[in-house]
Amino acid sequence: MNKYFKKTVFIVLTYLIFVLPNYANEISKYIRQSDFELKSTVSVFVKDLKNNDVLYKKNEQKLLNPASILKALTFGTAYKVLGQGYKFETALYKDKSNNLYVKLGGDTLLTEPDLEELFAQFKQKNRDFKINNIYIDDTIIDKTPYPSGWMEDDIWPVSRAITPYIVDNNYTNILIKRSSLSKRIDIIQNDDYKLPIVNELNAVDKESGIQKIKFERLYGDESSIVNLKGDIARDENILLPVLKPEINFNIKLQNAIKKNEIKFNRQIISKKIPAGAYKAAYVSHTIEDISKKILLNSDNFSAEVVFKVAAAKYINYAHPATLDDAINMFNKINEKHITDGIKIADGSGVSRYNLVSSEFVSNVLEDLVKNTNIKPLFATSSEGTLNERLLFLKDNLRAKTGTLSKMSSIAGFVTTEKNTDTIFVIIVQNSPKRKAVLKNFENTIVSLIYKEY
Repeated sequence: MNKYFKKTVFIVLTYLIFVLPNYANEISKYIRQSDFELKSTVSVFVKDLKNNDVLYKKNEQKLLNPASILKALTFGTAYKVLGQGYKFETALYKDKSNNLYVKLGGDTLLTEPDLEELFAQFKQKNRDFKINNIYIDDTIIDKTPYPSGWMEDDIWPVSRAITPYIVDNNYTNILIKRSSLSKRIDIIQNDDYKLPIVNELNAVDKESGIQKIKFERLYGDESSIVNLKGDIARDENILLPVLKPEINFNIKLQNAIKKNEIKFNRQIISKKIPAGAYKAAYVSHTIEDISKKILLNSDNFSAEVVFKVAAAKYINYAHPATLDDAINMFNKINEKHITDGIKIADGSGVSRYNLVSSEFVSNVLEDLVKNTNIKPLFATSSEGTLNERLLFLKDNLRAKTGTLSKMSSIAGFVTTEKNTDTIFVIIVQNSPKRKAVLKNFENTIVSLIYKEY
């Protein structure tokens, strides 16, 4: 090697080590000192969005479970397919034989008052219309209740079954009330939809007793009978997912029809809208409205429904969209970023089969933020799952968090103290530490990104 070349290399390395600020070492030093790597895998990727410089990387290609930061990717892909301002419609169609069709649109914000408004609109425009039959077109998405890879602790009553039949969040309200005259516990159901409940609740001392309720489905996962066990120290209102969403929807639909004094011939059944029928009324919510449930509050149900609704459009409504359709859509749209081992198994990040790298998450998010207006839809400090976190960053932070047993994640965008627009991904896997410790660990890394770059 030429002595002049050696001298040049030495000068350059000296400059890099001693002259340029080595900010990455601050993050590396913190991770080392935190002892997280003794039993956990820590993956971090940070990039300058303007000039594409990678500012920091660690285990950036390791395949890990993303938890709910996956929602940012699946919702983002759905946002790309459906488009800004897309409306999740629940509509009434009228055919030539005087039949009405309720077309379901996967609107996770639909309420019973919305259904009442839907029929009020129709009645106002069609006062003398004689209705023969009312049908429901439920062909937007399929009715597979839970994705593959969801565990027993992830399904009812933690998560609602995925379905096209959605109204009032598919919850039913139950009051658990201590009797004033005895040790008896009363269960009061005020909603029209009723759960068959076996009551094995016990009253305990109000002062020292601990409230503990266990929910079970008797006779298997397909059963409609619920068993409530536990110790009750105080009255409590609880929300339980309805076990039969189609029945719940039909009850509230018929309430809306009755309230508007609309008469028809037969019971409501499902049937696809025929060719030639036209839209007579509709109610809707925008994708931006629904994004708050997904990106701010991390609602698994909404994430799965929206993922499938986007797939329905992607396949041009050829059949009720399945999760496989949604995953194929995701893989096609993001194929340039997918490397060996990357696997998307659901739309919400609940499945233990999901595998991504922090670099992959960053690449997909970067593509989304450059091609859609999704960034303002992410939570900032004090919003949703970022409540009480990184408050000093205020609107300089837009991010999505994730939590599963023994792991935590956060991904998003930070405008730094030096006005650098960065994208960052942090995934911590297989950690025995408490949730609060994991979140504080992430907070410190995000703070270092903000202060150093």
